Amino acid sequence: MTIEDLKNAKLSQETAGYLGVYIKFSDIYGEIEDIVESSYYPESANRLLEDFEKAMDSVMEEVMKLAVSSMNERLCTLDNHTEI
Repeated sequence: MTIEDLKNAKLSQETAGYLGVYIKFSDIYGEIEDIVESSYYPESANRLLEDFEKAMDSVMEEVMKLAVSSMNERLCTLDNHTEI
């Protein structure tokens, strides 16, 4: 999924915003891993990335919790809306 895909989805602005941020973090995650993995042997890369991966996993989990909370809030107050 890309940020462009979110523009076509029936999501509230808030939910789309959270998911957009999640995608950006995911892209950064991949870029950092690519840089480290291209510079070090696999064992060293894994060791170097360990703390980074834990931190990114935590951040991405929190952003996803915000997105889910946003969707749940919209679903609980849904009144003939077509967005979540």
